[in-house]
Amino acid sequence: MKKNQINHNALTNLVEADAVSVVVARAEGDTWLLTVKVGDTLKIVMAKNSGKPRVWRKLDTLAKYLKDLGVQKFHTDVSNYDPSQKSLRRPDSANTLKKAHKSLKNTLADTQEQSEPLIDDIKPEAVLTVNVKPQEKPSVTDPVEVSEPTKMNPTDKAIELAKERWESRRAKILKEENPRAK
Repeated sequence: MKKNQINHNALTNLVEADAVSVVVARAEGDTWLLTVKVGDTLKIVMAKNSGKPRVWRKLDTLAKYLKDLGVQKFHTDVSNYDPSQKSLRRPDSANTLKKAHKSLKNTLADTQEQSEPLIDDIKPEAVLTVNVKPQEKPSVTDPVEVSEPTKMNPTDKAIELAKERWESRRAKILKEENPRAK
C-alpha cells in the first residue's frame, strides 16, 4: 500500500491508539471520500479489494462508519460537491445479477430432478425391513475411535475472536475502574 493510503484495519488501530489528529470527509461529485491526518501525513482510506479510494454515497453513512470506529468529530470539505454529477454505478451489476439468478434457477431445477423420490412416490413393496439387534455395552478393552476435531467455519472463528477481544477490553476497563482488582 502506498504511503498516502490506509485501509480499514490500519485506520481502526490508529483511531484506537489516538494517532489520528484530523478526519475530513471530502466530496467528489455526489460521493464522499475519507481523508485522515496521521502525524504530518494525510492518508486516503482505500477500498478493500479494488485498490481505489473507498467511496460513500451518503454523508450520514460515512458519519455512522466514523462513529462505529470511535471518531466523534470530523470536518467536511464540500468544495467539489456536485449533486448533479451522478457517480457511475456499476453498469455490469444488473447483468451479473440476472446471470446469477438464472444460474440459481437452473441449478435448483436440476437438483429437483435428481433428488430422491417423495415418500408418496415410494411403493410399499420396495421397502426393505431390517431387524437390528441391540449391541452389548462396550468393554474397557474395546478400541475407541477418535475422530478429528471439527473445524470451525469462518463465522464461528470471527465470533470467537470478537468474544476474546471483548473480554480483553472488558478486563482492561474493569482494571481501569478498579485498579486494586486483579
